[in-house]
Amino acid sequence: MPASIRTRVLHLLTLLLATALATQAWADDDKATFELTIDITWSAQSAPHEFPEAGGHLSRLVGATHRQRYSMFRDGHTASSGLEALAEVGRLAILKAELADAQRRNRVGTIFELPRLDKVPGSMKAIVETSKEYPLLSFVTMLAPSPDWFTGLSAVPLVIDGQWVANADFQLVAWDAGSDSGGTYVAPNADTQPRESVRLVATRHFLGRRGLVPVGTVKIKRMK
Repeated sequence: MPASIRTRVLHLLTLLLATALATQAWADDDKATFELTIDITWSAQSAPHEFPEAGGHLSRLVGATHRQRYSMFRDGHTASSGLEALAEVGRLAILKAELADAQRRNRVGTIFELPRLDKVPGSMKAIVETSKEYPLLSFVTMLAPSPDWFTGLSAVPLVIDGQWVANADFQLVAWDAGSDSGGTYVAPNADTQPRESVRLVATRHFLGRRGLVPVGTVKIKRMK
């Protein structure tokens, strides 16, 4: 091979390698891994009104990273069938099916799940991988026993101004799915028809002198 042609080939290979490395660097920055630390403080001490004698617990937790076109729950909006089943009896099957369908439609990225928390207070941890294509985080878990009360986060941004969030702290509060009219932790099933919208639980069970009593906190930390 003539020296001039060999030089041009090597130059071209160098340019191609540089392009590949630049693309790889962008791809690495496009993805991130987060650690979620969920501390549940809900207890007979923090929320004493009618707190269940047998103690409280949380159902399995399910969450996802997603786009704006997906919503796990939203204040003032009607709960999906999946959220209703989780909030009333702690069943995840329908909600997971809804998430899988949203994933097929390219609205949901990573789906994650955690075991139930058999006793409160307590804590849970999750490692969640995502990309900038799915910049929002949501999760839900049932507060049990209860008519249709749950807690979670909805559409928390993991990307702000094009940059990954490094750390974020949030308080968890109690939500009512609007699907059961029971007013106490152990009230018998009372299907709400027509179904009401999702709203904060503002009864004495979660109200204190300073307003709503948090049921826990969430710390989000970027790992890489």
